Amino acid sequence: MTQNAETPRAESGAFHEDSAAGGKSAATVPETSPQSDALFSAEPSLAVARPVPMQTSGRLEFAARCPECRAWHRHIGLGEKDAPCGAHYRLEFANKGASA
Repeated sequence: MTQNAETPRAESGAFHEDSAAGGKSAATVPETSPQSDALFSAEPSLAVARPVPMQTSGRLEFAARCPECRAWHRHIGLGEKDAPCGAHYRLEFANKGASA
């Protein structure tokens, strides 16, 4: 077998015959894609805390166990939150379609 038949296209050296012949391969992969920044951000993903709705006498609040200090914190809305302990996390409900 030739090297191309044995080597997957994603690995380097897959176009050995093209480079040996002095030609440039027509199947080149750009180093960066336009979507790479959106798909693979430099920031690590935020921790997720699952809220427990609480009806107080004045409004609906959400209690969640902090992913860092493990204490319960209360918030008045969902989304990205800064906890009193200094933790930063995303407060969101679990997907109903996800298996536990």
